[in-house]
Amino acid sequence: MIRLDRNESPYPPSPLVKEILSKYVDRLNRYEVEELREELFCELEKYTGVSREYIDFYPGSSLPLLLMMIVAKVKNLELLMPHPTFHVLYSLAESFGVSTRLFELSESFELNEEKFLRLTEGRLVYLANPNNPSGNLLFEDPDFVKKIADRAELVFVDEAYYEFSGFTVKDLVPELSNLVVTRSLSKAFGVAGARFGYVIAGGRALNILNTLRVGYETPILSQAVALASLRDREYMMMVVEKVKFTRDMVRRRLLELGFWSPESRANFLFIRVGELCRRVWRALREQGVLTLCFDSVKGFENYSEYLRVTVGKPEEMWVFLDVLRKATVGGSDL
Repeated sequence: MIRLDRNESPYPPSPLVKEILSKYVDRLNRYEVEELREELFCELEKYTGVSREYIDFYPGSSLPLLLMMIVAKVKNLELLMPHPTFHVLYSLAESFGVSTRLFELSESFELNEEKFLRLTEGRLVYLANPNNPSGNLLFEDPDFVKKIADRAELVFVDEAYYEFSGFTVKDLVPELSNLVVTRSLSKAFGVAGARFGYVIAGGRALNILNTLRVGYETPILSQAVALASLRDREYMMMVVEKVKFTRDMVRRRLLELGFWSPESRANFLFIRVGELCRRVWRALREQGVLTLCFDSVKGFENYSEYLRVTVGKPEEMWVFLDVLRKATVGGSDL
């Protein structure tokens, strides 16, 4: 199967991962290896350029988002987020009984900053930048986040795709105590199976999150994988450039074929197929290509013509394009 449905990296992790993993296999009788933890914090500090007092790590970047829901429920805060955005949050908010205010993006998935800002007072604000599933940057001015932080109770900026966009607000953290920037090593570093994420957060926000943690959540081997990945940033950057090149090539071809897709700054494309996506999704699956169709995702009824497609290797994407074209217009080879 060609798996283009989970926004994973199509490339394996750095070769350094195997080497460093082998050092810690015999330490699994412990909950924590202190020197590994220290080395990991040092690497995160170097990579982010932010003091470690503002950094903490988790078993995936999804846990801080889960804690975000708990904070909203405990503090009785309404969650404000753009629509559409990360689809998992909708069901989480419903499950936790969190009141949610959705702010509609434009038809081209742009965010009206002025109107959005008016709604932030006293709320918990979530922004994915780049946005998922649309893939575009919702804002490119850090001052926008500063204005939100002045009004909101807490601000979560999801930068899971930072390495592909190159845009971050992490430098605002030391001055904004209510800002949380969440990141993942699953995408650009190619270690989704290790489940490692981290936050860069202001003091007050970090304290709130820490009160909800059990401790020792991130396995030793996940920490070792993260350490190796962060130490081989040259490999990560090479992978990112490959994915970006393929992404832009595929989008150009999609536009030529008559499919609309917003400019992506992530490792996936959001593609309007011109009909309910279920039939196209099924045709792709029958040819061994897995994608994500939104017609059955609750709250995404207005986006039932869209497929979210992870950027794979070039040869995988040519297969995808060929099957997509035949499934929608049928006919000659690419």
